[in-house]
Amino acid sequence: MVEAHPYHFADNKYKLASLANANPNPLSVKDANGGVPAADKHAVVINEYGYLWLNRDGTPTTLTEKFYLNLLGTNSTTVQRRQLYARYTAAETEFWRSHRQAAAVMHFTALGYSRPDGQTSDHWIDIKKLTWEPEFYRYVRDSFAPLGVMIDTWAEDYPPGKQQDFPVVIINDLESPWKGDVQLRILRDNKAVAAQTLPAEVAGFGTTHLTFTTTIPEQSGSYQVEATLPGPVRSLRDFTVLTQEQMGAPHKPR
Repeated sequence: MVEAHPYHFADNKYKLASLANANPNPLSVKDANGGVPAADKHAVVINEYGYLWLNRDGTPTTLTEKFYLNLLGTNSTTVQRRQLYARYTAAETEFWRSHRQAAAVMHFTALGYSRPDGQTSDHWIDIKKLTWEPEFYRYVRDSFAPLGVMIDTWAEDYPPGKQQDFPVVIINDLESPWKGDVQLRILRDNKAVAAQTLPAEVAGFGTTHLTFTTTIPEQSGSYQVEATLPGPVRSLRDFTVLTQEQMGAPHKPR
């Protein structure tokens, strides 16, 4: 096998939206040391990716201070950092799994250390009680579900009232085929403002692609698009509906 460390976020200015143009081949991404494994006919195992570590108390590690500063500013809270970490990790896990170019996607690191001078850390808030950090458990758990789902769109904002396609990928890492409904909703403040359901079938160890088409809300503000499989297993993306004035103004990074 070939071991891959595709650390997209080693570039501290990289954003989730950048995955829209990312090469799905994990061997195309430089690791933290600038190297790229040689491509050959062996199975590729991703056993390190992300580069988003937070200490158990929610503070950035020595490697991630600039990343959280760039995305959240100087006054970010522990809650904001933990949610960003979990949501970004879940989305990138979906990205690597759904493109099916790796024999395994293994999160780094599930159990490690947490110390003030540390470079990495894990996702526990209480080792003795084996208590996961809640945001990690809430979002990343779904991204590793054997029957998985990914919203394959990464835009940060949309104009109001626009008809928008949302491609959705369903993967099945089980031997048995699956058949059921997939739901897509537009959420604002955790309340659905639009919903659509499509039937889907996925062969054992297979992949299925769907496309939902919905109208972006007219009211400006923050929204989420959510794709859900029974279970439930969810994929989420945040986006902003911009006013006409905002669309004409310089974009401010989030």
